[in-house]
Amino acid sequence: MTMRRLAIALPFALCAVGTARADTFSGFSGVDRPYLVNQDRVCTPLLVASSAATGAPVCKKAAADFIAHLSIKPPIVQSGARASFVAQAAGRAITVSRKAGGVVVTWSAPDPIVKIVETYASQYDDRVAVAFSVRRAGKEVTDIVAFDLGQNQTAIKDPTKDSAKNPAKDLVKDPINDPTLAKDAVDPTKDPARPDTAPPPDDPKLTKAVADARAAAKAKAPAAWKAVLALDAAHSEALYRSAAAELAAKHTTEALAALVALAASTRGDAIEWLVEARFAPEFAALRADPKFRATVGLDRKPATSYERLMGFGGEWEQTGTSCDKPEVRFNAARDRKFKLRVKTRCEGAQFDTTFRGTWRIAGDRVVLVLPTQGKQASAADEATCGFEAAGDEEGLRCALGHDIDFVVLPTRR
Repeated sequence: MTMRRLAIALPFALCAVGTARADTFSGFSGVDRPYLVNQDRVCTPLLVASSAATGAPVCKKAAADFIAHLSIKPPIVQSGARASFVAQAAGRAITVSRKAGGVVVTWSAPDPIVKIVETYASQYDDRVAVAFSVRRAGKEVTDIVAFDLGQNQTAIKDPTKDSAKNPAKDLVKDPINDPTLAKDAVDPTKDPARPDTAPPPDDPKLTKAVADARAAAKAKAPAAWKAVLALDAAHSEALYRSAAAELAAKHTTEALAALVALAASTRGDAIEWLVEARFAPEFAALRADPKFRATVGLDRKPATSYERLMGFGGEWEQTGTSCDKPEVRFNAARDRKFKLRVKTRCEGAQFDTTFRGTWRIAGDRVVLVLPTQGKQASAADEATCGFEAAGDEEGLRCALGHDIDFVVLPTRR
């Protein structure tokens, strides 16, 4: 083996932790970019540029508490009709393509590849991993390589350095409450590229048509929503429901056309339905389609505070540590309701509390309203959450009284 070949092969062999050991892919982080190999190695996926990736994954052993913080999600095996990706090998080259067509990434391994063992995707289809076998030291072993397909990538960091321990100190500025900002500052709840237009005045015929469409049987729903669009061609929910109905009928072109019309809409609630489409099971078959992802904004940075809160499906979490910080699960829904579950453990004692209420956007802040049962909500029942930097991601810091203060990160389903 030449010195150059050895220099390339050595890092990858070290990443495999032993020349005769078969690695196992354990899943992608739900709150960050890394992935887990076996039970204790945290690896950084390779960045993809112009459908290509180079080098070897950087992997390091990590402590159990750090791995718990990553919230590793079970891998999604890419097989069957619902698969988004397919991987092929030729010589040392691995090519990953979308099942719908189009090469995602090509990469060269340091050793000839015997076969592809398995392909995995993250819940968002923004990362993909390939398990493949090679012959090393006279034995056939399994290696893992993963690729970061996201379009909002930042520089690679050491995956074993806990960025949550060094959060940014300052909350994002709030133009509503911060007098130091210009009076004409852009309203962060609005997308400057999509000026809002109000829906048409209340029309009894339209109101009835929407109610009928929502109540219609599955077989009659497509026609019912078309009736709504006949009265209001820009009705956001009708465009969304029509797209779902067209896709259910395997009319992919028509479904995408309805979503494109929704994306072009200037109605204030259009973005809410686009975000809904990102994760709705009705559109799962399109989630790997580049046009679908571009239309609903799956891979772009959020343009509004609504997208910042709901862009990953409205699910946020904080990993708890014993006697230090609580485990938190925060779920916000499009109907402006939320559920907050806080669990604490310390020296054998455990507390599990669930809160429910409503939320609203106020500038760059999210206001949670937790009314006392049987009483009308007042300002005393409100808590404010602010967005803040948390490593390479954006966290949401909330303070509910003096004893519940947490920073949750978006859950990548």
